[in-house]
Amino acid sequence: MSTTDIEPVEDFQARAAAFIAANLPRIGATGGDNPVTRRLVAEGKDPGDHVLRAKALQAIIYDGGFAGLCYPVAYGGQGLTPTHMAAWNRACRGYDMSGLGLFGMTYGMIGPTILEFGTEEQKQRHIRGFLTGENIWVQFLSEPTGGSDLAGVLTRADRDGDEWIINGSKIWTSLGDVGDYGMCVARTNWDAPKHSGISVFLVPVHSPGLEVQPLRLSNGSTGFCQEFFTDVRIPADHLIGTLNDGWTVASRLLVHERNSVGGGSEYWQAPPTPPRNPDEEGEGIMSAPANLVDLARRRGKADDPRTRQLVAEAHTLAKVNSQLGPRVARAMRLGVLPPPAGSFLKLFNSSAAIRRNDIEFAIGGTPTAIWETDDRDSRSRGLGFLMRQAGSILSGTTEIQKNIISERVLGLPREPATDTKVPFREVKHNTMPTGDRPR
Repeated sequence: MSTTDIEPVEDFQARAAAFIAANLPRIGATGGDNPVTRRLVAEGKDPGDHVLRAKALQAIIYDGGFAGLCYPVAYGGQGLTPTHMAAWNRACRGYDMSGLGLFGMTYGMIGPTILEFGTEEQKQRHIRGFLTGENIWVQFLSEPTGGSDLAGVLTRADRDGDEWIINGSKIWTSLGDVGDYGMCVARTNWDAPKHSGISVFLVPVHSPGLEVQPLRLSNGSTGFCQEFFTDVRIPADHLIGTLNDGWTVASRLLVHERNSVGGGSEYWQAPPTPPRNPDEEGEGIMSAPANLVDLARRRGKADDPRTRQLVAEAHTLAKVNSQLGPRVARAMRLGVLPPPAGSFLKLFNSSAAIRRNDIEFAIGGTPTAIWETDDRDSRSRGLGFLMRQAGSILSGTTEIQKNIISERVLGLPREPATDTKVPFREVKHNTMPTGDRPR
């Protein structure tokens, strides 16, 4: 679609606002007043299932012609711009869009990778499949013995006629227990160097032989999973990209992931979330410093100089975060910065989010660590603090981001490595003993 054919942002936002008011759930809407609940009841589905609610919400948006705003029209999207996506999010304020978080990985990471490397059939099937709300996607990347070395994967895929047979294990899979499809990195050539012998596959999560095991975290949640692949068979055409060139596909997947997490994706901007209190606009932890002011007042610290300094620091971090993503994303689109510059976004976002949690904890004081049963606000902050360090690990550790920036953006020399030029079968690595499946 040419720029002259694209709907003006002002007209789009007005049209979006009218649709949202008529079709999407307002925050706090219940029962018959909630369009998502009505849709699920009419379809004979459980309105209390949070995954079904997310899919129903996405389906309503698709039916209204607002799904995949920045995805090509040919695959079910709207062919618009990130500016239109931002306008959509502005129009969504006051409405409960929280369920769409389940589609964040799908929209911001998996979808762009399929657009780049998928066959025409794969694009038509899978992009439209998640725009309609039918499928949620996850990433089968990390492994129990691999740490941050993605190229050291031990999960293997062997060709058997018109199928691939996958065996191995993946871990720390976000939303693994709610996904319908996964993008899986597996080794397909053990005689090639580690980066040259891997491929990427599109794997149905509910395939026979694929066991998904949720992992209990310190905050009580099970947001991560481990998967066990035992002779999982998938059709040969589920390979994405070129055989044994999976490192190229996986590297671009990680670029899209870091752009998405850091706020620089051209395909996904997280919708506003319901606020924890009336003073919070519901824009996520990094961009809602007003709730810290309310917290300081409730703790009797509003006039404390140190507390005021902390609130100002949080406001500064939020302001920088809101501007850094679009700036780096635009520089990458124009070719001023290379694609690995997305690591700037991930590095800042994770370090700033950790600092924000520290600030909340400092202002919240003792009730944030030991809360009353009915104090949901303190409970939320306390459990958030327990998860604060996750941001420096997920989507590539802070150390990995610094290496990427130094080597691929600044052009500094790579650290010496002894295992990148030899056949992978000669590389020393750990293995998981057969049957070692913690319960």
